[in-house]
Amino acid sequence: MKDKEMATATKDHGSNAEATVHSPTPNKIESASKIISSATRWSAATGLIPLPFVDLAALAAVQAKMVIDLSHLYEQKTSEEAVRGTISVLLGTLLSGGLASYTTSAVARSVPAVGLAVGVVSFGGFAAAATFAIGKVFVAHYEGGGTFHSFSPEAVSERLRRDVATAKA
Repeated sequence: MKDKEMATATKDHGSNAEATVHSPTPNKIESASKIISSATRWSAATGLIPLPFVDLAALAAVQAKMVIDLSHLYEQKTSEEAVRGTISVLLGTLLSGGLASYTTSAVARSVPAVGLAVGVVSFGGFAAAATFAIGKVFVAHYEGGGTFHSFSPEAVSERLRRDVATAKA
């Protein structure tokens, strides 16, 4: 089956099920892009939160909502707990390499005026890039015929890091 094709079964009560193969509609891709764009903007705004770890909690909440919305768009069954767990693993993967950067951003935000501006830009940029990359990874997974339950954070960790670096550039 091609990457852009998905098999769907249609059921007619009382007749045989018929399998059809179709390409995703541009409307689905457009809707996914809108979900990701909105979440990316909200994620950037989490940089305005001056409290370390509260900003991460807010970012995780925005990303979890985005993944839930994308999952509903692609007709995937998820639970809020499973999504939060997946987001925690993905954020942990991204922060493991950038923990020093996050700490610097958190400390900078505690300094009035200039420090706050530097911290907001630093964390806001990371948050937006991470959210954009996570959204794109999920859309690619769903477009390839994957399900939420077959999603593996470990399998996408390298691509995710690369996409975040590209988005931040």
